[in-house]
Amino acid sequence: MAAAEWLQAGLVRVLFYPTLLYTLLRGKMPGRAHRAWYHRIDSTVLLGALPLRNMTRQLVQDENVRGVITMNEEYETRFLCNSSQVHNWSPEEAVRAITKIRSHIHIRPGQLDVLKEFHKITVEAAKDETSDTKT
Repeated sequence: MAAAEWLQAGLVRVLFYPTLLYTLLRGKMPGRAHRAWYHRIDSTVLLGALPLRNMTRQLVQDENVRGVITMNEEYETRFLCNSSQVHNWSPEEAVRAITKIRSHIHIRPGQLDVLKEFHKITVEAAKDETSDTKT
């Protein structure tokens, strides 16, 4: 089984750059073939692909982006990008919202575990901030 997992991990890494090129080309195409790099969910949240370095200035100036949360693998971010709860969604609610907007995205169980841990940490931090302001 370890050999199969190793081959799968290698295949994913080999296929990453060709699929990135495909995504970049789809972003440049007009009409029905066009795929936007990101979508605005509301006035404070954008959902999309990880912003590339050359997109940073536009996202900061035009879209007022102040932070990026990514669930990418480390090898996906190495060369391409710059390394408060608004909705109060549970991780499961966030996954449903993502699925409505980008149905081709599939959240794996390990990624959901990361979301749950992040949610737990942010909820605890928010509780700490609230109790600090009351004292």
